[in-house]
Amino acid sequence: MGECPLTATPLDHVFLTHAHGDHARCLMRHHSLRKMMGVERDSVYYMPEFISENAKAWIKAEAMFEGVAETKFRYPEIEPVAAGELQFLRYRKELALEAFEVKHSIPAMGGTIYFYKKKLKDEFLGKTPTEIIELRKNGVEITREVYEPLVSFMGDCLGESLLDNSRVFQSKVLITECTFLDDGEEAMSKKKGHSHLKDIVHALNELDDEIKCEKIILSHFSMKYSERHIREALDKAIPEKFKERIVAFV
Repeated sequence: MGECPLTATPLDHVFLTHAHGDHARCLMRHHSLRKMMGVERDSVYYMPEFISENAKAWIKAEAMFEGVAETKFRYPEIEPVAAGELQFLRYRKELALEAFEVKHSIPAMGGTIYFYKKKLKDEFLGKTPTEIIELRKNGVEITREVYEPLVSFMGDCLGESLLDNSRVFQSKVLITECTFLDDGEEAMSKKKGHSHLKDIVHALNELDDEIKCEKIILSHFSMKYSERHIREALDKAIPEKFKERIVAFV
């Protein structure tokens, strides 16, 4: 949460991928705005476990800097997240988060939000309601757990992280960075720990028909590019079969 517009205050769940300021600095702004606007329910801030303790130290230091009395200080609701563990959201029990590691200039994670539901097992399809009730009475487990990947977000990462975590292309929506666009900037993108447009194109070509995303949202473009330059670069580079699925977040 690098910025916090008023439209973000209703968010009950906030996800922090890494500690860089352009992603983290407005976490406390969000927390404070909700209190100022009388939102009774605390937001929950999910973040990698390896930054959670430093986050608490920073949050407390900021509060002390602003003159909050030690006796009145209270931490926001912070949920440390470990890679590979499913964690149900505090206020949305039908949604679960699974974090995964990505490669960046500092330790970072991405994440996938799954929709959780139970479905009737295949062997019981076609059974009548009466038969289903009888099976339940007899203690037969008639359902199976299903996790449907809804949204994956990569955060800041090297382009190779897309193929390292290729399951993100099974989500309905994938949000991934595309900081650099132009020829000759490939080495710079790696040095800075970011993705180049060529990395995106490579992943699309490599996975091809395995990609199930309805939309792939590209974001985090370098500020040196104009909107026109971004759109022209994407139109030139993105394979034709994926163009309708690509959205430039500018």
